[in-house]
Formats: sequence, structure tokens, C-alpha cells
Amino acid sequence: MAGYTQYTLSSLTTEISNLLDDPAQSFWTATEIQYAIQEALFVWGALTSYWRATGVPFNTSANTTFYDLSVVMPTLRTRVWTLGQIVTDIQYAILEAPNGISGSGMSKQTSITAILNAINRARNRFILDAVLPFDVFSINVAEPSPDGIVSFGQTVGYIHRASWLDQQSGTWTTLWRQDNWAADAALDNWPASPDIPRVFTESNDTPLAIQLVPPAALPGILELVNVLSIMLDLTNSSTTFDLPDEWIHAIKWGALASLLSSESKINDPLRAGYAEMRYTQAVTFARNAKSIMRLVFNQTPLMIDTVFSLDAAESTWRNQVGPPQTAGVLYDLVAINPGNPGGIFTIYADVVQSAPIPQIATDFIDIGPEDIDRLIKYILHILTFKCGGKEFQSTYEYYNDFMQAVAYRNAILKAKIQYLKPELEQPDKERAERPDVYGYKGK
Repeated sequence: MAGYTQYTLSSLTTEISNLLDDPAQSFWTATEIQYAIQEALFVWGALTSYWRATGVPFNTSANTTFYDLSVVMPTLRTRVWTLGQIVTDIQYAILEAPNGISGSGMSKQTSITAILNAINRARNRFILDAVLPFDVFSINVAEPSPDGIVSFGQTVGYIHRASWLDQQSGTWTTLWRQDNWAADAALDNWPASPDIPRVFTESNDTPLAIQLVPPAALPGILELVNVLSIMLDLTNSSTTFDLPDEWIHAIKWGALASLLSSESKINDPLRAGYAEMRYTQAVTFARNAKSIMRLVFNQTPLMIDTVFSLDAAESTWRNQVGPPQTAGVLYDLVAINPGNPGGIFTIYADVVQSAPIPQIATDFIDIGPEDIDRLIKYILHILTFKCGGKEFQSTYEYYNDFMQAVAYRNAILKAKIQYLKPELEQPDKERAERPDVYGYKGK
């Protein structure tokens, strides 16, 4: 598909250098400017759903219900940003030698260990705050415990949905979340009555276990749709975050907020407060983001709804076999109904793609001339972050202009916005129906 050709990566880098009054690129290097360009494109795409791809197909598989777009469409829903890239970007932002995870040449205002630990904390803070990315994790319960408790590994950060496959009958059962009080009230003497589990509780257990109610009488598979928690390999610059690339900037700003508020030489309340604001804003937008616009099978659009609605409307949908009819969506995770397609079918997807990032000097910046000025202002704004103080504050208006452009792009007539209302309302609807945070109402 043809894109915009007004700017190349090289020409935009040169223009930014001139606007910074640093044409020799002595204070802001070309690489540093290009990091800022990349972030600007990711943020613009994340907040506006600017880039969309139409008609990208993926195939179903027998006995497979859930499909992760980052797996079936890896070039459009990218998750490739690395630890080395974020570390280098942060080093630029705090006036440190940009030598990545080696930390060579750094001053004593902070340490490479502090940077790496801040990034690790920010990543796992974000997945709970934003409740993404969703992952499907299965546990083979070969010998069910009499008390119904199933333990799992620390990669399960938060359970959004659970289901049980009874291996004898081959039947799936959706497990509804309850607390122990409700389970006791609804199912009399359930601890002594093993059967096919109907609900699960987490109220009386450790964070790494759930209780099946009633306890399973026979072996089965416990399937969890959960938020994926990981401990990053901080020794490998190629480590990825298993997050959509458009939200990687949240990790950067979250880490900077932690670093700049620490009791060390790098402490800077002004910039720490700004970084925390940017992190919080990213969480707000991510909670309401979408990646799927439309799904089509056999030239007929598939109705898109929430996974909760599939569970609530037809309790046996996971057990049915046949061609796709509807779909449930959890950001990059798609559930095809019936739950077992029984074979290979091609699904065409219209998606909000991750920002197209220029890789070489001659690659074009794929954004229109009507928006490039605001993008440039954002780039100038974040590049002055390392200056701090009044020089950085003097560019706040650039950021306001950028956010106004975001608002205009989303048909919201406000200069400052709190929530980006998606064209499709699955994120709000899913969380209202199956809340991950008590009291969350999607607004």
C-alpha cells in the first residue's frame, strides 16, 4: 500500500537537528534523534489508531480456539522492541553514555543496574495497570487435589478467565470467578463433593494458586486467559518485552519516573513527575485500545463481541465444531466461535497495525503533511527532556499541541483528553462484564 513520501528518515533527522540549533549533531546525535522519531511514531499510532491494514489473513487450526495476532500477524502486530533499545533511549534521556546494557562510560549519577531494574519493574507494573497483554496458559491436572487447589508458575500475573477441559468426556466448562463466601452459599458441602468444576475462587489462596469449586473428580486441563508476567533477562540486549511495540514508551517513562524519584544523585522531582504523568497516560489509553477493526470469513463479516459474551450467551460454544460464526476479542487475542473449527479456515482481519518504523536513512516517514508538524513538536519536546528545568518546561506547549492533534484525529473537540473512545467498544465492555479491577466501569 502506498504511503506518504514527504520526509525520509534522513531528511526528518536533519530538519530536527536544525530546529534544535544543532546542525552538527554534537549535543543531539543522529541516532538519538531517530530514537525520538521512533517513539513519536509509536505514540501517535497508539493514541490515534492511525495505521490500519486491510484484509490480512490467518488460518484456523483444528481444536484451537484462541489466536494471538502477534503470532499470526507478526509483521503488523509487532513485539520486537528490545531491552538494549530501551536502555540506550533512557541513557540518552539522562545524559549518560549510550552504550546499552554494558553500562560502559556511565557516570556515577546512577548505575546500569539501577536502569535495568527500573525497566524490569516498569514492565511488570504496566501489565497489571493496563491489564495486557493477554496470554493463554494451560495446566495439565493429571492428579486433581482433593481440596481443589491448583498452583501455577509466576508468569501468571493476573487471571482474567478460566475454563476446564474434562479429559474423560472431552468437554469444556467455563469457570466463573467467585469468592469463597459465594461458593459456600451456592454449592452446599462442595469440598466433599468432587465433580466437574463450575467456578474458581482466589479469595483464600496465594497469588499463585486458584481453587476449583467443586474439586475436580477426574483429570483435566485448566486453561487460563491471563496477563503475562515475566522476569526479563537483563543480561541480554536482545530481550523483548512481550508487549505490543506501541506501548513500549510506557516502560521507558515508567522506568524514568522510578530513576528520577530515587534517593540518588539523579533525583529530579520535575522530570520524575512528568515521566509519571506520561506513564499514567499510556495506561489510560492502553486500557481502551483496540487492535482489531473487522474480521471476515468466507466473504461474510464475523460479528465481533467480547469473550465474556461468548461465554454468557452460549455455555457450550467451546465444545461445538464447525466453521467460524462469531469472534470474541481481547486486544490482540481472538477467540473464534465455534471453539473448535474442525479444520483450516482462512480469516481476513482488518487491524490497527503497529507504527511502520523506518529502518534506513532513505525510508519514508509514513505520516501526512497535515500531521507532521505536530509530530515534529513531540520529537523536539522529548529531546529536550535531558536538558531539564526551564528549557524542558518551555516545550510543554509542543506536547499540548501534539495532544490536540491526537484529539482532533479522534474527533474529540478538547485540547486535553483523558480517554480515547475506541470505534469498537470491546475493551470497555469486556471489563465491565468481567472486571479485572473492583469498581472499574470503563470511564
